[in-house]
Amino acid sequence: MTKTLLKTGNLTTGYFPRRKESVVLQRKLNVQLTAGEMVCILGPNGAGKSTLLRTLLGFQKALSGEVFYSGRSLRNLTIGEVAREVSVVLTDRIGDSFLTVYEVVASGRYPYASFTGRLHEQDRQIIADAIRQAGIENIANQQFLTLSDGEKQKTMIARALAQDTPMIFLDEPAAFIDSPNKVMVMEMLKTLAHGHEKAVLLTTHDMEPALRFADRIWLLGVNGEFEEGVPDELVRRGSINRLFDNETVVFDSTARRFEKRK
Repeated sequence: MTKTLLKTGNLTTGYFPRRKESVVLQRKLNVQLTAGEMVCILGPNGAGKSTLLRTLLGFQKALSGEVFYSGRSLRNLTIGEVAREVSVVLTDRIGDSFLTVYEVVASGRYPYASFTGRLHEQDRQIIADAIRQAGIENIANQQFLTLSDGEKQKTMIARALAQDTPMIFLDEPAAFIDSPNKVMVMEMLKTLAHGHEKAVLLTTHDMEPALRFADRIWLLGVNGEFEEGVPDELVRRGSINRLFDNETVVFDSTARRFEKRK
């Protein structure tokens, strides 16, 4: 039986501008995330992709509604408990740029370390496995700051793997890397979901890789529209066209790419 790891109850997302009423982005979302699947959050700029992700993590307050991790309300979980449920790869830069790749990955074990921060043999084995799964054994001793964008992203994914959580959330994991590495990252994430029963949730602007690799898509619109489904369904019923087509470009459902409007 598939295990539900995340569930929302009438979740409304948005933000509070200074001295103004709240701005609502998405209303009363009731979605769930299960073990062994990869879900992409897609939508035009301003639709609230990152806001939704941050709200699901508790980094940003929901306007209303609730988020549940394995049946427990997020608001009742401690920081340590959350860190054992979900690992996060955001677009924020690493603060200490002089760390080695190994040290960055090892920091994923901090939620499990002793009071002194000492790592045990089991921790070291998990770190080594994460480095191997991410395919970065050859750069493990390099300083993080010397890496290419693609190598940095793989290192951050390895850190998330070392944290050894049932869920992994990523904000634009392929935003700053070239096309071949985008494919490699997406393939890696799908392998993690299917091969290791992780629930992988990521935001992305890249329509074509999302349609190719995602098991399901959460599709957001700038006016609060929300649809979810498998990629083929969303393409077939014209959901991509409704939310993305404009005066200049149109989504070609056969080629599965955007074309200049004729």
